Amino acid sequence: MRHRRSIPGTVTDILLWLLATDVAEAHPPHPDQPGRCANLRCAPEAYPCPPLRDAHRARAAATRPTPPARGRAQVIATATAGPFVGWFRPTRPAISRQRPLPLPLPLPLPLPLPLPLPQAA
Repeated sequence: MRHRRSIPGTVTDILLWLLATDVAEAHPPHPDQPGRCANLRCAPEAYPCPPLRDAHRARAAATRPTPPARGRAQVIATATAGPFVGWFRPTRPAISRQRPLPLPLPLPLPLPLPLPLPQAA
């Protein structure tokens, strides 16, 4: 198993990647029938068999995508950029926090308690 010694640097989930490469290595195409899988569990299946397709998906999920290019993008000024100068500038002044906040509404007065009923003697 030569792949166990050479794990790529882009692998983020090593166990998933190792399992996926083991499954992919166990499901090669049949040497006499190229359209069939050589694994006995997948003998009637067409190549690539479902376990091999799952292994390819798992291997892709275990590696991170290629990072985006580093550096700054080149911005080319065109004649159409003129009307959009200051596009994101605020059109009205920001709200001042110096204004007093409104007072909360007063709480309602408590209801009077009911009078006790006269006791029968």
